[in-house]
Amino acid sequence: MVADVIDVSVVLYKIILDTVAVNIYGEATTKPRYKGISLECIIKYAKVTATSEGFGMDANQNDVEFRFVRKLLHDVDVYPEVGDIVGYNGNYYEIHNINEAQLVASRPEYNQSVICEAHLTRLSSLDIEETHI
Repeated sequence: MVADVIDVSVVLYKIILDTVAVNIYGEATTKPRYKGISLECIIKYAKVTATSEGFGMDANQNDVEFRFVRKLLHDVDVYPEVGDIVGYNGNYYEIHNINEAQLVASRPEYNQSVICEAHLTRLSSLDIEETHI
């Protein structure tokens, strides 16, 4: 029923943690990802701001929220995590925070949503290959 109302589709790209090589500081230079999975969500979309720091124009978009229904995530057996990438409207957003504390009537069993806060990221820093069928 919720999927009938929510018709905004995004693509979630999860990191393949088993193959990520980290350096002595715990940083990874490359982050291979699984093939994207299409999910429905509600998006709170922030404005894009442009800045110039002497090297040309740069686009920033820091406060984008992707609001997923917990049951829909459970049905496809996927859960967004910090560091995952969400593809939407030709752009890619890296999740930097997840909020799950939206309780209905202050009861934990009525926790219905997963809110992912994300920021716009550059395609050049991702290991994502788009396929067109």
